[in-house]
Amino acid sequence: MGKYDSTKTRVTPLFNFINSDPIKLNTFFSVFGKIISCEKNSKVKIYYGENEAKIQASKSMLIWMLENPKKLNRPNDHGENDRNSSTFKKRELLFSGDSETLAEAIDSINKMPKDAKIKWYILEGKTSPDIYIETEDAIFIGEAKRTEKKITTKTRWLKNRDQLIRHIDSQLDQPKKIYSFYLLEKKYFEKYYKHSMQKYYDEDYFKSNLEHRNDELIDRAFNSFIGIAFWEDLSELFKLDFPDTVTTVR
Repeated sequence: MGKYDSTKTRVTPLFNFINSDPIKLNTFFSVFGKIISCEKNSKVKIYYGENEAKIQASKSMLIWMLENPKKLNRPNDHGENDRNSSTFKKRELLFSGDSETLAEAIDSINKMPKDAKIKWYILEGKTSPDIYIETEDAIFIGEAKRTEKKITTKTRWLKNRDQLIRHIDSQLDQPKKIYSFYLLEKKYFEKYYKHSMQKYYDEDYFKSNLEHRNDELIDRAFNSFIGIAFWEDLSELFKLDFPDTVTTVR
């Protein structure tokens, strides 16, 4: 983040240029060695930058968290600062093993809308991919890094909750093909990211992050990963000069 913010210095300039142009999109996807169906005049939704998608965690994930409290990193405050609040009291009952509270929480999750706000029974908030592209038959999810020293591999409640896999998980219950990828800075790859990227070629890593999913869906998530691309190569491909730092307007 800061003056080298990848969203402002890389993602936004690139996708402002590409937008939903099918030719430019297919050129972008070709970097990953994939031929993607993106026909002229096809409907394309693209979210990034100030318009990032905000996607609710899967209901199966939220229910699994409720049913497996011993596998959670439970803060002493149950994720709530006010110990007199209804959220604290409900979670205190939930984590003490009260069956009625658990049943109420599961029922609430099964009935909640896609745009539900954080409630006492929701232990994982919405996820926001750096890049989210949806065509008529596929969904593309990308994470972008520049100078950050590591990828995100955990959340407040879980030790094993990789950021990209979390994005993928949010889409596993819909029928469209899923593609996931990373956009990285080549000059920092060896130092910061090479070891981390190898994890996405290990299905056991996906399994450890998706304990609530069956083998078929874990395999689907694993096979969604199409690789990494470097900002330097994308700059050359599209003849774009990316700004090195965030421009401050005074």
